[in-house]
Amino acid sequence: MPAVEPLRDPNSLKRLLAPRSFAVVGVSAEPTGFGARTVQNMKNFDGPVWCVNPKYAGQELHGRPCYASIDDLPGVPDSAVIALPRPGVMAAVEALAGKGGGGAAIYASGYGETDLPERAVEEQVLRDRARALGFPLLGANCLGYVDHRQSVGATFMPDYVKMTAPVGGVGVVSQSGALGYALMQAAERGFAMCHMATAGNATDLDVCDLAAFQLTIPECRSVALVVEGLRDARRLFALGDLARDLGKAIVVLKLGRGEIGAQAAMSHTGSLAGSTAAWTAGFKRAGMLEVEDFDAMLEAAGFFAKSGPPKTKGRGVGIVTPSGGAGIMSADHAEFAGLDLPQPAPATEKVLRAAIPDFGSPRNPCDLTAQVATNPKSFEECMDAMLADEQYAAIVFPVVYHNPAPAATPQRMKTLNPMSANSGKPICISWIPESLEGAGPEAADASSHLSLFRSTRRMMNTLRLWFDHHGERPAPGAIDAIAEAAARAIPAGESTLMEAAAKSAFAAAGLPVVDERRATTAEEAVAAATALGFPVVLKVDSPDIAHKTEVGGVQLNLGDAAAVTAAFARIMEGARTHAPKARIDGVLVQRMEARGVELILGARRDPQFGTMVLVGLGGVQAELWKDVTLDVAPVSPEGALAMLKSLKAFPLLDGFRGSAKVDIEAVAAAVARFSGFVAALGERLEEAEINPLVCRENGCVAVDGLMKLSG
Repeated sequence: MPAVEPLRDPNSLKRLLAPRSFAVVGVSAEPTGFGARTVQNMKNFDGPVWCVNPKYAGQELHGRPCYASIDDLPGVPDSAVIALPRPGVMAAVEALAGKGGGGAAIYASGYGETDLPERAVEEQVLRDRARALGFPLLGANCLGYVDHRQSVGATFMPDYVKMTAPVGGVGVVSQSGALGYALMQAAERGFAMCHMATAGNATDLDVCDLAAFQLTIPECRSVALVVEGLRDARRLFALGDLARDLGKAIVVLKLGRGEIGAQAAMSHTGSLAGSTAAWTAGFKRAGMLEVEDFDAMLEAAGFFAKSGPPKTKGRGVGIVTPSGGAGIMSADHAEFAGLDLPQPAPATEKVLRAAIPDFGSPRNPCDLTAQVATNPKSFEECMDAMLADEQYAAIVFPVVYHNPAPAATPQRMKTLNPMSANSGKPICISWIPESLEGAGPEAADASSHLSLFRSTRRMMNTLRLWFDHHGERPAPGAIDAIAEAAARAIPAGESTLMEAAAKSAFAAAGLPVVDERRATTAEEAVAAATALGFPVVLKVDSPDIAHKTEVGGVQLNLGDAAAVTAAFARIMEGARTHAPKARIDGVLVQRMEARGVELILGARRDPQFGTMVLVGLGGVQAELWKDVTLDVAPVSPEGALAMLKSLKAFPLLDGFRGSAKVDIEAVAAAVARFSGFVAALGERLEEAEINPLVCRENGCVAVDGLMKLSG
C-alpha cells in the first residue's frame, strides 16, 4: 500500500474553519437560496461578511454589502463559501486563492459522486489545483461548517441563529452533511457544542483532517465522528495518536457496515474477517470509541467531554434511584455491559440506612423510594455517601417522576452538578420519562458535569467504553528479521500454498508446527507412520482442496499399519468421488496430536487497513460460532493476549471447570509471531490461516494451514 498521507496541519486550517472575515460567493436575492441562507446564518458573527454577485454589485443583500467580484472585495476573506453551480467553482477557487483567502467550502455537487468518469477527473483536477495553491477546500458536495464559538454559520441549513446553547466541549465531524447538522441541532435544546464540519466528497480535506482541527480547539474535549468511507483509513491511526496526546476522546460511528454483496473467500478467515469487523478493529487500534448507532453519538461524546479518567481502579457503578423498578432495569443493563455493581461499604450503608425508609433499599441499586421528593436533605446525604464510596467510579441516577413535579427536576440537576464536580466522579442521568424534552433534560444537558442519556442501555455501554478507554493499551507489534526472511523465502509467483507448503513457511517464521511426512502410496504412508510413531493422522494432499473434511480427506487416530492402509484407500476414494477434478499429490502423515483447545489464526489483506490478523475458536466450528477478534497486524504479545482475553471462549484456555490451563503466554507469542509474518508479506498476502492451532498446557502447535498470495 502507498505511504499514508499525513494529517493536515490544524494551524493551516484556522482561517478556513475559525475565520475572522467571511465571503459568500454566489448570493442571490432569493432568501431561500443556499448563498442567502448562509448570509442569514452569519447574522451574529462579529467580523465582516461580504457577498459576491455582479448582478447586485453596490447593493446590500440580506443586510450585507455585495460586490461584483472577488477581486473587488475590500478585504481578504479568511474563509468563504462558494454557492455556485459546479462549472463556476474552479474560477472562484482561483480568484479566492489569488486574493490571499484562507480556504473555501464548496456546496456544489455533481463531481465524483455521480460515478461519471469525467466528473471524477474534474474533481481530481480541482483537488490538485487547490493543493498546489495551498488553498484548503471543504467539500465539494458538502453542507459547510459551524463555529459555535464565533457564531459562524457557514452552512445553507436554515435557522442556525436559533442554536443559542452555550459553547461546550463537543465537536462534530461528518461526511454526511445532513447527519452532521442533525447532531448540531442539539444546540437548540441546550446541548453545549463548539464546532461542526462536514466533509462531503472530501475532495481535499477528509474527516480525519477536520477532526484533527477540532481536537486542537481549546474548548473541545471530545469529537463525535461519523464516517462513511475514507481514501485511506490508516489515517485514523494518526488521528487517534493526536487525540491521545491531547487527552481527548473520539466517539465514532461507521455507516455502511452491511456485508451484503461480499464475495465468499476460500478460507474460514475470509468469511469471518469481513469489512465491518475490520473497521471495528481499526477504530480500536486508533483508540477511538465506536458506538452502535446514531442515537448514541452525542450522548457518548457529551459524557466524554464532561468526564475525566475514572478515580477508582475497578469498574464499579453505583445506582441511586427513587424507583425500585428503574434500579433493577439499570442493574440489568450494567451487568449486560460487563460493569460491576459492588455493594456499599459499611460506612456508606450506615448513612443509607439512616436516610431511607424501611420499605426502600440501602443497597446497590439504592432505592430511595418516592419519599425522596418530600425530603431533599436525605437525597443529598445518600448521594454524597455513594459518591464518597471508593468502590464507585460513577453514579447513575434514573429520573422517573417528571410530570408530577416538573419544576423540581431542574432544581435537582442544579443540586447534582456541584456534587459531581466536588467528587470528581461523573453522575449519569438516565432519562426514563417519555416526555423527552423540557426543563429537566435541558438542565442536565446544560450542566458542566452531568451527562444525560435517554437510554439506559446506551448509558451503560458508554460507561463500558469509558473504562475501556482509560485502561491499558497494548504496545503495537513489530516485524522482526525472522519474519522478513521467511516472507522473502517464498518464491515470487507462488499463489496458493496448501497445507504442507504453508506450514513449512510458518515454521520458517518461527511458529511451532506439527511434524509430518508426505506419502504417495499406502506403503509410503505406513513407513512414514512407523517413523513418526502411532497413532497418526492422514490428510489428503491436494492444491485444489481447501477444506479437506468436506471430501472425507482427514482420517484420525490410526493405531497400526492396517488402519493406515485402509485410511489411505478411503481418502483416495473420497477425493475421486467428491472432487473428481482435483489434483491429488498423495497424503500427509502426522503424528496424532494430544487433545487441546483448538484456535484459528487467520490473516487477510484489507483494502482500507492493510493486513488484519484474526484469532478465534477454531477447528471445524470456526464459522459456526464465529467467536473471533481482529486487529491490525502486526500485534505485540501483549496485544495478542488482549485479543485472546476478549474471546467468549477464553475460559476454555484458562482452565474452565477444572480443565488444565493452556500456556497462554506461548499462545500469545504464537499469535504475535504469526501476525508479524503475515505483515511482512505486505501486498503479496491475500489470505493466510492456521486452523487449528492446538493449545495445551505445554504450549501450542499448528496442525493445519493455508496461504493465498497474489504472486
